[in-house]
Amino acid sequence: MPTMLNVNEAKTRFSNILANVENNLVTITITRYGHPIAQIVPIKRHNRTKTDPLLSRISYSGNLCENEADDWEEA
Repeated sequence: MPTMLNVNEAKTRFSNILANVENNLVTITITRYGHPIAQIVPIKRHNRTKTDPLLSRISYSGNLCENEADDWEEA
């Protein structure tokens, strides 16, 4: 897909343009009468797989697979 599109073509192919910008991280310039008027740019996303610094401080020494129902008392 070209990086410059006229308004009419951009209007016709808007969904495809958005998918291209999102998936390929490209910037598309929209033109009118050959002059640039707007740009569609990808948004920088946060890395969702990066561990939060606060979560790395949490530790648990018990066994998460054990049934601890016997440890609770009825009130």
